[in-house]
Amino acid sequence: MAMTMSPDMVQVALPLPLMQCFTYRVPPAWQDAVQPGCRVLVPFGRRHLTGVVVPEAPPASLPDSLKPILDVLDDEPALTEELLQLTRWMADYYVCSWGEVIRAALPPGLEIESRRRLYPGQPPAEPLSERAAAVLRLVAAHPGITIRRLRQELGSTPYGLLHRLVRAGLLRLEEALEAPRVQIKKERHVRFAPAYRTPAAQEQLLHRLRGARQRALVAALQALQLEGVTEPPRATLLARAGAPPATLRRLVEQGILELVDKEVIRSPLEAEPPPAPSPITFHPEQQAALDRIAEAIDARRFETFLLHGVTGSGKTEVYIAALKRVRRQGRTGIILVPEIALTPQTVQRFRAHFGDEVAVLHSRMSEGERYDTWRQLRTGRYPIVIGPRSAVLAPLENLGLIVVDEEHERSYKQFDPAPRYHARDVAVYRAYLNNAVCVLGSATPSLESYLNARRGKYTLLEMQRRAPTVGRTPARLPQVRLIDLRHTRLANGNPLAPPLVRAIAHRLERGEQVILLQNRRGFAPVLECTACGWSPHCPHCSVTLTYHKVPHQLRCHYCGYATRHPNTCPQCSAATLEPLGTGTQRVEEALQTLFPEARVLRMDLDTTRGRRAHHHLLSRFARGEADILLGTQMVAKGLDFPRVTLVGVVNADTGLLLPDFRADEHTFQLLMQVAGRAGRADRPGEVLLQTRNPDHRVFRYLLRHDYVALALELLAERQQLGYPPYTRLAVVECSGPEETRVQELARSWAERFHHLQQQTPGGHLIEVLGPTPALHERLKGRYRYHVLLKAPRRSDAPALQPLLRRTLESFPSLPRSYRLTLDIDPAGLS
Repeated sequence: MAMTMSPDMVQVALPLPLMQCFTYRVPPAWQDAVQPGCRVLVPFGRRHLTGVVVPEAPPASLPDSLKPILDVLDDEPALTEELLQLTRWMADYYVCSWGEVIRAALPPGLEIESRRRLYPGQPPAEPLSERAAAVLRLVAAHPGITIRRLRQELGSTPYGLLHRLVRAGLLRLEEALEAPRVQIKKERHVRFAPAYRTPAAQEQLLHRLRGARQRALVAALQALQLEGVTEPPRATLLARAGAPPATLRRLVEQGILELVDKEVIRSPLEAEPPPAPSPITFHPEQQAALDRIAEAIDARRFETFLLHGVTGSGKTEVYIAALKRVRRQGRTGIILVPEIALTPQTVQRFRAHFGDEVAVLHSRMSEGERYDTWRQLRTGRYPIVIGPRSAVLAPLENLGLIVVDEEHERSYKQFDPAPRYHARDVAVYRAYLNNAVCVLGSATPSLESYLNARRGKYTLLEMQRRAPTVGRTPARLPQVRLIDLRHTRLANGNPLAPPLVRAIAHRLERGEQVILLQNRRGFAPVLECTACGWSPHCPHCSVTLTYHKVPHQLRCHYCGYATRHPNTCPQCSAATLEPLGTGTQRVEEALQTLFPEARVLRMDLDTTRGRRAHHHLLSRFARGEADILLGTQMVAKGLDFPRVTLVGVVNADTGLLLPDFRADEHTFQLLMQVAGRAGRADRPGEVLLQTRNPDHRVFRYLLRHDYVALALELLAERQQLGYPPYTRLAVVECSGPEETRVQELARSWAERFHHLQQQTPGGHLIEVLGPTPALHERLKGRYRYHVLLKAPRRSDAPALQPLLRRTLESFPSLPRSYRLTLDIDPAGLS
């Protein structure tokens, strides 16, 4: 991508769902400062927005008067040439705007933009409608409220009503620039003025000062200097001296001390020293895998490896050794993990070997922490970053290695908002741009990656044995047993079958630890009246409400709607409401009843909302402060606890019956992953799966830990049915508040695509299915219809993306409140 531009005009990508860039005039004062990758403030309609200058030539025909750039926000480009190339590719492949991808690559909170705010106007002279009166009351109570906030508070208030109230003078609409939400943080530090920086001058000063507090403050500053802190923070010095701020202020006024502002780097790791590294002894399969990866690293050659290793085979040790080789070359590395829950443990293992070279980047960090980490990565302070999918866009230069751990995980796919990218595929392309090595690791690879390896696009490396603990033989894979719930009675609503209860009791007696998986949170997925069959449904989504015993609420897990648990049935007034099914709260209650002495930790979305909650829960379990770790799928992935000898799955059938062609693949991956948490050290492990479908093929292969046999069977089916990885999929979703109109818009879009398809050579090979209602037809008050597109991977078949883009560009603008979204390579069809 050429980085040349006209000095007096530039193309700017804006963070809007518009498939084009916009040309702006560069005033003479900015022409030396504007570079590709710089953020600029530009006018757009009646608003001001932050965009990024991109290295594209302006169109041939331009209007006579171009709008000028208003400000240049960066001294150096925020995005490197390589990241501009990567984001351009992502925009093309995932059929979204370049500005939307760039927004995902920058830390949140940096945007400078104008917002329209509402203020009270003149009082109404005549009665108003109920909706108009509600708007005026809310604006009067919250002057300066944004239109977005007002619509959130009052529901979908029509824009036309707001405009009528403004025109009538009952409301004032003002537009003003908003400062960035996140900025560089600075802290006041204290030092001696130049005349008092020698020990002799300081001693004379102590004798001259009369006030006890002033002498205490000067003595405290001297003591801190002897400890190596020459310019301590103001708060630290005052606390050490026991002096009030006024004392410091007087010493500054007398020219004895000085105050200086210093930048504070906000980091979730700053207070944690790196742990000591554990010795690594490679077994032959590990060494063979590392040798192949090292050869590509040394050659500085792009190559993608699929590291297929059973759980506990030592994949992380291979990643660490490969990264050490990359660091010896002076190159950088990205380590992707599928869940934030895995980040703390992974960071600890890498920091043990790389110390303070490691940064962490994820969405649970504060905006200030993400901004500071992003800046430190951009300047090269941290050459290694660990995080979930968004870390693939970290601003590292000179990349040598990208690792995608548990590459099969669906959490690597971004669902909303755009760009709806898959971090694994972006990682492979970014490694290609940098002549770097990409390692995809998994015990249960995605069928897409496994087929790529079988066809030679990726290099397949296999590790079929577990890694030995230090000085011991390799750990054995755990024994997997099924508990057939068709023939095992569950007493009094207890979700745990007697064999699982006995196995837990046996581990607790031996002082070992247990992990239990129940992939539904809450107490019960359904509340039902046993008299009339009524169940509560979400008023905004086509799903039932989940019962949460704590805090005695019914909740929607899609839109967040919550309401109190009714005492009687609203339909028949009977007091016969019974919770059906099992969630993590119900399992926790059963454990507390069965094992009152056991220490239980529950890990699900409800218990991990707080800051660093994942880290604290897992740290407690690692320290042996709990006997049982119960949770949703976040306990199934990548965790390594040597004292865990039993894994139980409360309902192993969850996911098998979903109307998704990937249901068997995803269920097998989840169960194989959670099974791998057991017996990872010198104690044998056992896995108990409760199921009502014991003859299902997923369990047949799981009992043998036979991923390859299942993968080959599923691949044969996919090829016969024409599903990925043998075809490319795209889902077009139309959504809006009125079902009939949504269905009509989806049908019109499908017809427009079909028209362009007929004009394209080979277009007949693309199959168009739908429109049909989505699996969850209504979510958050919006009806959803899907059009599914299937394109074979044949040389004579046209690419989907150009056809999709042409259809979008030629399709009429949608009515307000209606949306059309594209998902390339969807991870699911819900």
